[in-house]
Amino acid sequence: PYEKVQISLLVKSLSKEFIVKCSACHNDYANGIIGPSLLNKDSTYITNKIMKFKNDKNANVLMSDLVKQMSDENIKKLADEISEFNKQIKEMR
Repeated sequence: PYEKVQISLLVKSLSKEFIVKCSACHNDYANGIIGPSLLNKDSTYITNKIMKFKNDKNANVLMSDLVKQMSDENIKKLADEISEFNKQIKEMR
């Protein structure tokens, strides 16, 4: 129960950007629902995956349309946030 409370507090610290752009498919704490889990993924991995969706015409249309209008800087910032969240979860456990 204590771990659930801690995770709940961490989730509340996630940005509006993450909630709006990511949580519908990756859940509020990035463990994946429709999209794959982002847990245990570092910032570079996440950035590269998002950039692939942004630049690949044949990529998943839901993701590509979502990230097409994001700047590379915003993508990196979001990937850093997810990576930091992952570190905090790992340290907590």
